Amino acid sequence: MRTKTLLLTAALVAAGAASSMAQVYSVNVVGYINKAIPSGFAMIANQLNNSPDNKVTTVIPAPPEGTIVYKFNPATGGYQVLSFLDGAYEGDDVNMTLNPGEGVFIKSPSAHNATFVGEVTQGAAATTTIPSGFSVRSSSIPQSLPLNQLEFPATEGDIVYNFNPATGGYKVSSFLDGAWEGDFGGAPTPAIGESFFVKHSGAAVSWTRTFTP
Repeated sequence: MRTKTLLLTAALVAAGAASSMAQVYSVNVVGYINKAIPSGFAMIANQLNNSPDNKVTTVIPAPPEGTIVYKFNPATGGYQVLSFLDGAYEGDDVNMTLNPGEGVFIKSPSAHNATFVGEVTQGAAATTTIPSGFSVRSSSIPQSLPLNQLEFPATEGDIVYNFNPATGGYKVSSFLDGAWEGDFGGAPTPAIGESFFVKHSGAAVSWTRTFTP
């Protein structure tokens, strides 16, 4: 089977992922995303399926010494923590995942670039569960679009919090009376490689992104 490889950078995907992906003639869309990680806290996402896995130790193998990764646990309301010390990860769970659709806080002692490499998730496999209450989620497809265009299953009363590394605060958006309102002036628009908090008011729902090259 012929496979045509598409190299995705954050700028390329943000500018025109749909038109670029339409030129791919294979079930495999493989590429990379360069994500700028600032000094201090940021909320990030891995939006490509890596091989052999999507563990933090695989997708972010060598961050700056002293980097800390925090993964929110919706069941407990707490965090699992990994630290990169003396050239290796240690902490609560060295098998911590960063799958497409998930997200983590990262605290870096210095600005650097993280390069995520892998395949774009396609079809029904691009499904993320949004549980009741708080969770950290991201688009499973590397596109920067308003959430309503990303097929986010908003429910009345949902709130989305996008972290701002520059201020240490959040841009807050609420879904009320069938529409988004808040700091974005409409639907929140996460960047490529960005995750965000969701406070979901109803029962768990599935967020399915539909992408077929």
